[in-house]
Amino acid sequence: MAHQGTSYTEGPIFKHISNLSITSAIGLFAIFAVDLVDVFFIALLGEPELAAAVGFAGTALFFGAAICIGLAIAVSTVVAQAVGEESVQGADAQALNSVRLATHGLLTIVLISVPLTVLSLIYAPWLLSLMGAKGLTLDMATHYFRIVGAALPVLGIAMAGTSLLRAVGEAKLSMWATIIAGLVNAILDPILIFALSMDLTGAAIASVISRFTVAGMAMYFIAGRHKLLQKPEWARFAADVKQLSAIAIPSLITNLAGPFGAAYATTQMARFGTDAVAAAAVIGRMTPVAFAGLYGLSGAVGPVASQNMGAKQWHRVRQTLLSSGLFVTLYVVPVAIGMFLLKDLLVSVFDLQDQAADLLRFYCTFIVISYWLFGLQLAANPLFTALRHPGYATVSNIARDLCLGIPLVYLGSSWFGAPGVLGGQAIGNMLAGIIAFSVALWLTSRVEKGLSIDLPFKAIKNTWHFHRAVVPGVQHRGD
Repeated sequence: MAHQGTSYTEGPIFKHISNLSITSAIGLFAIFAVDLVDVFFIALLGEPELAAAVGFAGTALFFGAAICIGLAIAVSTVVAQAVGEESVQGADAQALNSVRLATHGLLTIVLISVPLTVLSLIYAPWLLSLMGAKGLTLDMATHYFRIVGAALPVLGIAMAGTSLLRAVGEAKLSMWATIIAGLVNAILDPILIFALSMDLTGAAIASVISRFTVAGMAMYFIAGRHKLLQKPEWARFAADVKQLSAIAIPSLITNLAGPFGAAYATTQMARFGTDAVAAAAVIGRMTPVAFAGLYGLSGAVGPVASQNMGAKQWHRVRQTLLSSGLFVTLYVVPVAIGMFLLKDLLVSVFDLQDQAADLLRFYCTFIVISYWLFGLQLAANPLFTALRHPGYATVSNIARDLCLGIPLVYLGSSWFGAPGVLGGQAIGNMLAGIIAFSVALWLTSRVEKGLSIDLPFKAIKNTWHFHRAVVPGVQHRGD
């Protein structure tokens, strides 16, 4: 047997969701916290342009990370569904499929990310200038981007590797890979930035080494412990890429909506000066740390729902969504209260002044609670993918970041200035969360009842919503 991880087709769903979310969140927290520490150390250098440069570069790097996330979702989803099918049909037939799909998926990530990396490094100054970076800030942002962006293929392997570990039930191994990488980054940051006086270059190099650490550890566990790597089977490579593409293409579009929305928000924020962009850089790195549990949940829903889809446990797919909504509520409320109470301390820690300090206080007072509804969308989107309808997640994110986000950010910035940028994003997130979760509830209700969730339009269904048919009839009621 190629994998011996945890099965999510048995036992309490909320326990699976909570355990997987928390273990994933701990690892993500380590990575996000180091990014926040990067900004903290850079702030200690006393140059707002440096923090602003990291803000611009971080937004640009978001594009590459979004592509890697979309590809990682596709690979881990098909492997997780193979694991679920294995629990019903036996290991011998499906284990080899899992190995082949994992191998071809990782190879596909490399083949896509390498040329994208070359193009992004060439056109980095143009991309950053479009977002409003100018003069010295543009030069520093380009320098930082080219160092960190060169490791995009490594980031893709790291994301896919940790996702594959979660897909086969090894959430703790995934967690430890990211924790150790975070510790490596945290140790290297002060050494490279201060001891060796490398400033921004040191922060960038530390981030690159951290990515190699995650990728190396993930590949070690995947290849050594779970034997999920083999020589490519070129005769079946094209067919596997086609299967992966059915999820990857809409997932890529889904995840790319976020960077476009963030880039537009950064452009609007740049209108209000370097201090506003520096404050946005702090907020942009503080948010993933505070809400790491939600991003952990986003990575937890897919494996749990996908295994149960593969095992034809329809009722447990709906329970996955309901348990995710409960987790979001229990997580966001205390975090939002805590950030409100600590807002003045956070302003002091990052030495923000005037407009930058006001922006952080506004965020901690009014914006953080919006993550309750945003979290519902983070629960719904991977559920759509598990149902083999990733196009719903695509529409969900496009609606949030482009159709709602951009107009609301424009109106907010025009009427209320820099706080309006944050407010516009928050309103778009909340509306999208309500809509996405409602649609997910409707879909899972139909699945549980044995009703079809295929789209009536064949061309759209085949292009955006490849769906493995659900056998009619209510099955597997109860735990």
